[in-house]
Amino acid sequence: MASERRWDLVDAVSRSPLLGPPRLRPGIDLAAVERRLLATEELAAAERERLLDSVRELADVYARLGGH
Repeated sequence: MASERRWDLVDAVSRSPLLGPPRLRPGIDLAAVERRLLATEELAAAERERLLDSVRELADVYARLGGH
């Protein structure tokens, strides 16, 4: 039951009129993002790894959806 409420909250927040529509800047190259994350020392290692996982997951989904 608690997990259902958590998803209800996530859903409600994602539909909030206070948040703008989700937008991705056109022309973002996920491989370039991955390279920059690997090269940066401005982020903590744990944050960098979390972001790298996200970029790789997005790239995988994009490929499965017929992207290049």
